[in-house]
Amino acid sequence: MSFNKNLKSVGFPLQPTTYNLQPSRGFTAVEFLIALSILAILTAIIFTSMSAFRGGKALQIVSEDILSLLDEARGNTLSAKDSYAYGTHFEFSRIVLFRGATYSSSDTNNKTVLIDGAVEISNISLAGGGQNALFQRLTGKTSQSGTITIRLKSDNSKTKTITIEASGVASSN
Repeated sequence: MSFNKNLKSVGFPLQPTTYNLQPSRGFTAVEFLIALSILAILTAIIFTSMSAFRGGKALQIVSEDILSLLDEARGNTLSAKDSYAYGTHFEFSRIVLFRGATYSSSDTNNKTVLIDGAVEISNISLAGGGQNALFQRLTGKTSQSGTITIRLKSDNSKTKTITIEASGVASSN
């Protein structure tokens, strides 16, 4: 206390110091722009990752669809369903399971599977040069063995190859 008395005697009156401790309201423009920039960067990273994931998944699903349809055609032929041989017809945007010795686009018994818009059949390389793989009754073999290559439209380096063996068994890489 004696220190305070000495200051008063020298001419320094003691006055309480007040601080404005009220919080500021809202964000400044700089804070808002920083938050918006961080959000934009995170969105770009997530969108890029999700886009790549979706493309890879679409390629996998189309590959599985092709294998499934080939297996169904071979299975129908081996079981002599409706006393027909079955086959698959490949186009760049769809795959068709057909019955009979030849493919007819107007046959109402055809089963069509559309290919995801992000994927396309880029190469059809079957023995005999056609677009059909027909399975033989009793054995399930095919004389149209070969490969079907599918790829992502957005990234031509991402491909899958479906191989149809002469035995009629199909596999994918």
